[in-house]
Amino acid sequence: MIRWCLFVWGWMSVAAFGQTVTGKVIEAGSGAPVPYTSIGVVGRNIGTVSGSDGSFSLSLPEGVDGTVRISALGYVSFEASVADFRKRGENTVIQLKPDVKALREVTVRHFAHADEWGNTRISRKEKVDAGFVNNKLGNELGMVIKARQKPVKLMKFKAQVAYNRYEEMRFRLNVYAMKDGLPGESLLTDNIIVTSTIRKGVLEVDLSDYGIVAEGDFFLSLEWIEDLGEGGLHFYADYSGPKIITRAAAQGKWNEQDDLSFAFTVSVRY
Repeated sequence: MIRWCLFVWGWMSVAAFGQTVTGKVIEAGSGAPVPYTSIGVVGRNIGTVSGSDGSFSLSLPEGVDGTVRISALGYVSFEASVADFRKRGENTVIQLKPDVKALREVTVRHFAHADEWGNTRISRKEKVDAGFVNNKLGNELGMVIKARQKPVKLMKFKAQVAYNRYEEMRFRLNVYAMKDGLPGESLLTDNIIVTSTIRKGVLEVDLSDYGIVAEGDFFLSLEWIEDLGEGGLHFYADYSGPKIITRAAAQGKWNEQDDLSFAFTVSVRY
């Protein structure tokens, strides 16, 4: 078996050379913690994800400028210049306002037909395995799903796990509309947090209750949201399916991978 690693690197050992901002993300008004918030410098590989209690730690290397963005589903994003964000130092509190415009208009449709899209016929001769080489928070990788019909409702996600060396893996499943060939606006209104102890085999995630409707091509991805320590997670892949797109950190830049395609599929109804 040939094994590949997709090098989705984050910044390492930067705290000694810059500023580390720590704090907590809460909901304005209620004060409730906002978990698994995407925090990072827009377009740069400098980012993290808040914990289940809203706490975070973001290291900002010297010489870096730009905009820090903090975003979460259902909330208005917070933005500040890197220079201003550095001044917050330790124990800062970020308040996110609920976004009343985030709720999508619901149109009742009857989806009578079923299909399965993605890399549905992975080549046995060319089968390899690939995946994350580290678990930096906010690392994200996924695959473009070409729409054969529209609109469609997403029903179930499947991934063929080659091996999992964690006691329990936890990640966020994201779904984005495509814009200019790259992931754009999220199609979700709620976080889809997946936990599993599967070692090898088919990982399935039921999407039927999330009401996810795509109007064209879309992008499915997995994102690390918790520090799991040393381990490893690889999925089966080959060279013939839809392209892989990755980013190294929350709010970072998307990068296309030309060679491999994961054994990811999604069941849809139309």
